[in-house]
Amino acid sequence: MLYTPFLLNGAWEMYYREERYMEKVPPLKSDACVEGQKDAAGTEPEDMSSHVISQAVPGYWEDMTEAFLEAPFFRELRINPEYGLQRYPMAGAAPDMALPNIMGTFFYRRRFVLPDMLSSKNKEAVGTEGIISAGASQCTVLHFEGVQNTALAWINDVYLGCHEGYSTPFELEIPAGILKEGENTIVLSVSNHRLEGYEGEPVSGLTSRAANEYTGGITGDVELRVYHSPLRDAVVRVAEDCESVMVDVEINGRSDGYGDTGRIQSEVITISWIVRDGEKVLKRGSNTSKADNVMETFTFDTYGMGYWSPEHPKLYTLEVTCGEGTLVRTFGVRRLLAEGEHLRLNGVPYYLRGICEHCYFPETIHPNHDYAYYHSIIKAVKNLGFNFIRFHTYVPEEEYMQAADELGMLVQVECPNNATLSEWEEIVKFCRRHTCVVIYCCGNELLMDEPFIEHLHKCGDYVHAHTDALFSPMSAMRGLEYFWVEPEQEPETLETPFKHHPRRIRTVGQFSDVYSSYPNGQHSYFSLDGEPEKVDDWGRVYGKPRISHEICIDGTYTDLSLKNRYKGTRVGKTEMFDSIEAHLEKKGLLKQAPLYFKNSSEWQRRVRKYCFENVRRSNNIAGYDFLGPIDTHWHTFGYDVGMMNEFYELKPGETVRNVRMYNSPTVLLTDLGRKINFAAEEVLNCGILVSHFGKGDLDQAQVTIRLTLDGDVIERRVVKTDEIKNGQVSKACDFICELPKVQKPGAMKLYVTLDGDDVFAENEWELYVFPAAGMFENSEMTAADDNMYENNNLIISEGMPLHELESLLEAGKDVMLLGADPFVNLPTTYRIALAGRTSGNQATVVEDHPALYGLPHEGFCGWQFAELLEGGQAVCFENDQVPFEPIIEVVSTHKYAIRQAALFEFSVENGRLLVCSLNFKKKDPAAAWLKKALNRYAESEAFRPKHAITIEQLRALATGKVKKTAANTNLAFNANDKTAVRGKKE
Repeated sequence: MLYTPFLLNGAWEMYYREERYMEKVPPLKSDACVEGQKDAAGTEPEDMSSHVISQAVPGYWEDMTEAFLEAPFFRELRINPEYGLQRYPMAGAAPDMALPNIMGTFFYRRRFVLPDMLSSKNKEAVGTEGIISAGASQCTVLHFEGVQNTALAWINDVYLGCHEGYSTPFELEIPAGILKEGENTIVLSVSNHRLEGYEGEPVSGLTSRAANEYTGGITGDVELRVYHSPLRDAVVRVAEDCESVMVDVEINGRSDGYGDTGRIQSEVITISWIVRDGEKVLKRGSNTSKADNVMETFTFDTYGMGYWSPEHPKLYTLEVTCGEGTLVRTFGVRRLLAEGEHLRLNGVPYYLRGICEHCYFPETIHPNHDYAYYHSIIKAVKNLGFNFIRFHTYVPEEEYMQAADELGMLVQVECPNNATLSEWEEIVKFCRRHTCVVIYCCGNELLMDEPFIEHLHKCGDYVHAHTDALFSPMSAMRGLEYFWVEPEQEPETLETPFKHHPRRIRTVGQFSDVYSSYPNGQHSYFSLDGEPEKVDDWGRVYGKPRISHEICIDGTYTDLSLKNRYKGTRVGKTEMFDSIEAHLEKKGLLKQAPLYFKNSSEWQRRVRKYCFENVRRSNNIAGYDFLGPIDTHWHTFGYDVGMMNEFYELKPGETVRNVRMYNSPTVLLTDLGRKINFAAEEVLNCGILVSHFGKGDLDQAQVTIRLTLDGDVIERRVVKTDEIKNGQVSKACDFICELPKVQKPGAMKLYVTLDGDDVFAENEWELYVFPAAGMFENSEMTAADDNMYENNNLIISEGMPLHELESLLEAGKDVMLLGADPFVNLPTTYRIALAGRTSGNQATVVEDHPALYGLPHEGFCGWQFAELLEGGQAVCFENDQVPFEPIIEVVSTHKYAIRQAALFEFSVENGRLLVCSLNFKKKDPAAAWLKKALNRYAESEAFRPKHAITIEQLRALATGKVKKTAANTNLAFNANDKTAVRGKKE
């Protein structure tokens, strides 16, 4: 055992003040306090013996609200100044979620009796007078598992020190002579005031809910530790070729920042070590070290040892013994290396299929220390094919990393934005003991100007000197590859092959191994627009592996059924659910909310699959971090970005099989892009591609292709492939097929499997075929003008002035408008709304209606509607007097609900009106068919609109007002983030 712990959890006396306390004078009286002693402000320390909080440690202050009710300081408590109204509807940019947390400083006091805590052996080490015995290697520290954000400590009125930062555990050494036999008093000062980090900039990370801060408390165990040995740490570093392991043993704690514990009196110390596989001893040895050394290094070979990887997380145990202390570390033999623009794990090409961990825990709010919980998270995401977690400005808990080690999950640790170099070093030292941690990163979306690049250089050098991990300077490289707000830098930027800052990229590349790259939003903010060839071409600018930053920022409607699962939590007490319900009720849409959520999820999963496959088509992208494993409601107050809800349950329509089709080591792809709709007898010509990352090349794999139409197989091919190289995208074969002649639209499915060696992959794509059709085949049409046609009593137009439309309807004409004019409208796209925003659209609803007879659909707009929605419009029904029962509904975000329709009908006065505001592109077979279908319907007996409206109601659709909502993107710039723009320094 390395040390004996004496837990100081439980009841403490507490006292509150709003201001930060940073003086060395103890703020509270102890028995040793001199009568009349005053602090630096001239105030005598308080006596707060009556303010006992039974569960003060560990504990977040916001969890103690009930306990504070009877405290004398209750009325003095101040809440988070960032907290304000967070209520729907919101037309502007939505704020990040803030909670009414307590803000300020709490003083803690606790007394303990030393004989009650120390065994006889430890008493000898400490000494009866509290002085470390001569020649003893033991020392005593006060250990904190976590504090948010600043802690000062005193024992028996002696100042032990101050620690700022909340990312890691820390220790304050107790000098010799301080602890007494008998009663001792500990006093702590804990503040959650904003931390100042790099160059005085605010420290901001998701553990403290980023911009909204003011989470406070002692967040983990507090304990007195008596060390039995000069051992402090053992750092395992695997060689690049994985054939040997170097172990750096830290001695006496000096190099770990715990302070000088005094020289050991003997000339040399002996360190012995054992490597075990379970109970079996694999390696052993011993080393001697001079007493004044702070580091001893030994190595051993890995002969006979297996590699650790997410697929095979083989762990071994290292035991290091010095004197009476033994330090135990688990480790795996693994090494992630950058090679050109690609990554290798243990010498084999490897692709990072990652998620972005946002530190959102719906039930506990805060990170906890529950190993089983983190085990369940990693098990869930591994089941979906992920092998990598990026912790967004968040250092994971020990238990989270332990679960990642044991289950097999690669980890990128990311410090809070603007962390100081000292905190960075603490983070690296804390995390490097875990095999899973393979990348360290210095934050998210910060501007990388010249002074900050120099800071990053120091951070990178520290990682390379003290770990075997890779260094990534920043998640999304603002100022290097996007975000041009420095006019003085414009002369140095180049526009080709995309706008970038070559000098800065060269400078950063000198100390960086891998990049988290924002490729002009191709995979994130514009997840349907990615061009693999263009993204690959950009790779020559970087020259290093790129992990695509935060792919798929695609939102869904909120699942209101989750409201009850938040009952009793602080999030449940916000208006996140109640105000949505009230807003939708006022709009008359609340009853539709479950359907909107279901259809929204179907839309999201289609966009997501397309985006993932687009990323995998790029040969020079080394991986991705997927922004949306779960919904995370810290960001923009309701961030429904996940493929799962916040309880790790898949959203409607999604399955593990679906996800693994595009999120596995080997993925089948096509080069169809967004070519989904085909005309009858058209030739379907596509390449079948393979993105393969396995144990080795695939030789003579079998590719089986099936094309079905309405469930029946219409084409089947079996192809033996040439060699498929490991670690790249290869073409397996071409698939060329003439589609059949059809009389009605049909749903096709292209299903492909690959089977070779020990690799099996499958994928499928939804396609549609439409009968060839002229615009108004078999109709006797006359052209009234360039945009209007008349057939008997039916007028067909792309749009017309309101007064003309009124005249036609009053005259008893039937009118079919193939456009949104003259009505108030908003644009549509097949790109679902960005998560968390107040603008854009999140769902569609397609009714079973004779106007769409024969069109295959599942009650929403699937890919067959993609080109119709792209560049189309939705007519706004913002007048409560106009009935709203559209044939095709376009559903806005719930944050600012706008009733919208892309296809609707009314009887108006003596005539009838049919409006379709979709985009009828000439080359889209679906558009050609739909025009004919609507024309046929409008001329048929089935054209009997359910609702009749007056001319005045018609005018309301054309003259109503729709409030402009916030722009649909912030382009990797969160306006809520206080670190988004760095303050100018004189």
